[in-house]
Amino acid sequence: MTTNLALPAPRSQGIPAPVDRQRLEEAMASARSASTRRCYRSQWNLWRRWAESRGHEVLPAQPLAVADYLLDRADSGASIATLKLARSALAAIHKDAGHPDPTDNEGVRRVLAGLSRTISRPQQQAAALTREVQVAIQATAGFPRMLPSGKMETHVKAQARALLDIALVAVMRDALLRRSEASALTWGDLEPAADGSGRLTVRNSKTDQSGEGSVLYLSPATMDALSQIRPTVADPEQRIFGLSPRQINRRIASAAKAAGIQGDFAGHSPRVGMAIDLAASGCELPALMTAGRWESPTMPARYTRAEAAGRGAVARYYSRPGAG
Repeated sequence: MTTNLALPAPRSQGIPAPVDRQRLEEAMASARSASTRRCYRSQWNLWRRWAESRGHEVLPAQPLAVADYLLDRADSGASIATLKLARSALAAIHKDAGHPDPTDNEGVRRVLAGLSRTISRPQQQAAALTREVQVAIQATAGFPRMLPSGKMETHVKAQARALLDIALVAVMRDALLRRSEASALTWGDLEPAADGSGRLTVRNSKTDQSGEGSVLYLSPATMDALSQIRPTVADPEQRIFGLSPRQINRRIASAAKAAGIQGDFAGHSPRVGMAIDLAASGCELPALMTAGRWESPTMPARYTRAEAAGRGAVARYYSRPGAG
């Protein structure tokens, strides 16, 4: 894909001045979730390297340069979702640093609209870690696995890993957690209830940038799984799982593979799987959005469209006595 946009001549200094760098760092530390800041920083660094390599001003960016950048990213294989994320990052950082939004421009909007029509690669959804998959993981998690070194795990190490995997999957499913949320959990966020269930406080998340927190339900079975990995003296500030988001991705993918389950399992899989299970049990979209702390119905509706079809008008028609 090429562009005939006539880009303005670059200024002599394409790198932000020291004052701009300071404002940019302050913007990065603004009232956004940690995962959003990391994502925006990554997108900003991609833009910075691209602009500097072509002699364009980095901050503030010129709209035509941004449009050309998005076209170049598309040529390199970026999905439309990634391009929209890049635009959001550039817009947010410019606004926070006190500069006009270079993406609020007719040319940029037209480029994105055109790319939305021409890029046909569908967004890949993580495989659903449903209750059925959870049971399979629980049954096989304790089997020793081959280590990267070529040696087999000891029984003791396999059991310790299994207990953490089982608890991780259970908590992420019950609370429909994002991997960044699971990574940040501490023992102080957990409170037992009289009936054996638990209450989990998620203090910061993608959709809770003000940090008000959400209190979520954990089943008695999940609380029991957590008791198996809880230290004798648990520091309230100690992270429950001690894993980074990437490590959570790998743990879940490895657990599903060891259970013989095919699919692209990752850190988002428990969230997707629980959404599907809730929809299959009759949970309607508004209640599902509340459980998963979604601000928009788009993603939960996408995850559960097969279950919704099974409860739709045609399905109800064929469920009548004598129909079909």
